[in-house]
Amino acid sequence: MSRRKRILFWSVIFCFTLPVSGAYAQQFSITGKVKSKLVNLPFATVIIQKSTDTSFNVKTWTDTAGTYHFDKLAQATYRIKVTSLGYKRFESTDVVLNSNKTFDVELLIDQTQLKEVSVSVKKKLFETNKGKLIFNVQNSTLTSGQTALDMLKKVPGVTLGQNDEVIFRGSGGINVMMNGRMTYLAGAQLVNLLKGMSAEDISRIELSTTPTAELDAAGNAGVINIVSKKSQNLGYAIDIRSGVSKGKNWMTNQNISAGLNTKTLRLYGAFDFNTPQTFSDNRSSNSVNNNGQLIRLERKSDFLFKSKYYTKRFEADWKFNPKHQIGLIYHGYLDDWNGSKNSFIDQFNSQNMLQSRILTKNTLIEPYHYDSGTFNYGYTIDSLGKKITAEANYTSYRNFSDGLMTTNIYGKQGDFLGQNLLKQYQPGFIKIFSAKTDAELPFKKVTIKMGLKYAEVSNDNQFRFDSLQGGNFVKVEELSNHFKYKERIAAIYSTAIKKFNQTNIEIGMRLEHTNADGYTLKQDISNVWQYTKLFPSLAVEQAINENNKINFSFSRRINRPSYTDLNPVKWYNDKYFYFSGNPNLVPELAWVYALTYAIKDEYIFSVGYNQGINFINRKLSIDDDGIAIRSTSDNFGERRRFDFTASVPVHLCKFWDVQMFADLSHSAYPISMRNGEKQFSLWSLTATMQQNFTLPKNFKINLAGYYYSAEALGIYQSRPTGSIDFGIKKSMLAKRLNMQFSVRDIFNTDRYQAASQTDIVDYKYNDKRFTRIFGLSLTYHFGGELKKSGTRKTEEQERL
Repeated sequence: MSRRKRILFWSVIFCFTLPVSGAYAQQFSITGKVKSKLVNLPFATVIIQKSTDTSFNVKTWTDTAGTYHFDKLAQATYRIKVTSLGYKRFESTDVVLNSNKTFDVELLIDQTQLKEVSVSVKKKLFETNKGKLIFNVQNSTLTSGQTALDMLKKVPGVTLGQNDEVIFRGSGGINVMMNGRMTYLAGAQLVNLLKGMSAEDISRIELSTTPTAELDAAGNAGVINIVSKKSQNLGYAIDIRSGVSKGKNWMTNQNISAGLNTKTLRLYGAFDFNTPQTFSDNRSSNSVNNNGQLIRLERKSDFLFKSKYYTKRFEADWKFNPKHQIGLIYHGYLDDWNGSKNSFIDQFNSQNMLQSRILTKNTLIEPYHYDSGTFNYGYTIDSLGKKITAEANYTSYRNFSDGLMTTNIYGKQGDFLGQNLLKQYQPGFIKIFSAKTDAELPFKKVTIKMGLKYAEVSNDNQFRFDSLQGGNFVKVEELSNHFKYKERIAAIYSTAIKKFNQTNIEIGMRLEHTNADGYTLKQDISNVWQYTKLFPSLAVEQAINENNKINFSFSRRINRPSYTDLNPVKWYNDKYFYFSGNPNLVPELAWVYALTYAIKDEYIFSVGYNQGINFINRKLSIDDDGIAIRSTSDNFGERRRFDFTASVPVHLCKFWDVQMFADLSHSAYPISMRNGEKQFSLWSLTATMQQNFTLPKNFKINLAGYYYSAEALGIYQSRPTGSIDFGIKKSMLAKRLNMQFSVRDIFNTDRYQAASQTDIVDYKYNDKRFTRIFGLSLTYHFGGELKKSGTRKTEEQERL
């Protein structure tokens, strides 16, 4: 029996024996809720101690419903201590435990602490919880004029590729969540979503490389959860934010949001207008063998992309019964996108003599329409935390893409030789339906979580190209096509959670069945995928003492190809370079392991190992015409990646704190060569240092530096780059008005540079984007605390 099969076998045996195992001595549990007069309190700290032995000290936290739970307690007398930010500390009298008990706690608001919280409490920049690395950005001064995509790049281990694709630890196989809801957007659609979201709405970003079985198995590099700012307080509130920023051009972000919270009803609505823009000045080159002659192509390009991003959200939750709650969520946006690409291509012969010059102008208009509706229902079975939830979602995504590529050809003397015009029309329609139900059942000896999910996706994409012939545009049959794709995924999972004093064990199993088929009409090509896979997971956390803990976890993951990567349509940069999908892609499977050691939840050290097969990434090849470069996704074989990370805070003085983070990694996988394959491997380093200054009169200053060494990115090896950011924040009018100014990439040094590592194509690029952006924003808040939106998306939406 192989090592993996042995691990899987004993994982299953352990999962099913947990409920019946236990100590022989009689043991009891204490469960309860922590609340104030107005609302249940999540994330409150609860400590239980023996009255006669204070060395017995067990700590936990309340969940999102304000519930806490202790089990496997011996018969004795205990005291319960509860603390929560903004409330007075609570300590109980003696509680005699000779049976299972329910002990609710009501905390009183601490007015003095509330007045001082902004200056006396500092949120750690990096934290760890159950193996997750948490990056707190809520109080960052670097968010004005920034989008969620800009902020994501500042997260350790996350980089952006040449086309802004999000890469986590060298792989694009990630799953992005919003407020704990799976959001498997990929490629350009994920980039569009993140560009339309202001960084000032983000509370924290969580990174998990080995998620548990209750989450979808997609995302072999891990899961990134973006958590928006939110409050649980009752009342009403309105937030108004106005911001401007200046990069190559002026940009703006205007937002208004309002909420009403009562004990039984929550309403939330928001409208956001954002105009993110990207300007890039690029250089690239490659050589090709055309009819036996070596030709070198040198490109000079500039890209300007503009968006008018209109986002609207509405949420309603109604607790019509103490045990029953229903909710409705609508999230929609219009991304009115347009872009222009100008490329100058010089052709040189083997004697380095100019042969011709080609000017290509590509204008694009691509409006994206997105509408998503979700209905959810929750049933609380009892006060011990047993609950059942159900959710159904329908999403419609429409993309209307029109473009015109004009190619002017000049001779080596600058004489005009001719012109080619190519129109493109590429509408795409995606419909998603998904439904799931989950149950959480805490028992005396073990907590069980289980659930079911079904999702169905249909994708219909026509792409037509017309060329100008004899004064009329005529359809180019060899380029035009019609691609259809349908995918159905059914899943079932079970997770068992058990506590042994200072040890927490969570073991789970997820079963997913995928049935998918893609059909390319013109070539009558049908690709069918049907497979059933098991995805086990295990997480063990051991608290050595109050200040030291260790977490070990592993899980099996899958990275399904995105719909765009499967679509064989061609997206032209110019006449000699285009992107195309690959309908022959197969899913990537990986085993991921992580070991984390934390001291005081501040000094965090971790080791990670990822071993996958059918690694998906970009490759380059020469088109059938013998001169154009085709960039497409492909399966690279087996990939191994090792990571060592360290997060170290340094407190220099009362007003000056420094946070340092480093990720040392090694990646290895095969890449194609003319004669077989070679193993491509590389050591890489990512380093971050943030300096935070807390000054009198509510001033905060942040100075951050980022360094990225060379990294293996599919067929490419990138070159080192880095940047420095600056931000300052001032609170006024009793902290209702916040003014924030920031400068991203002060010296405009961040760039994208890479060279292919195969002898098939010697392509290299040097893209310099205008990343120095000055941002100023004003936010005014009045009324009660506003509960921010929790945008909910499904895995299928995130892979649009």
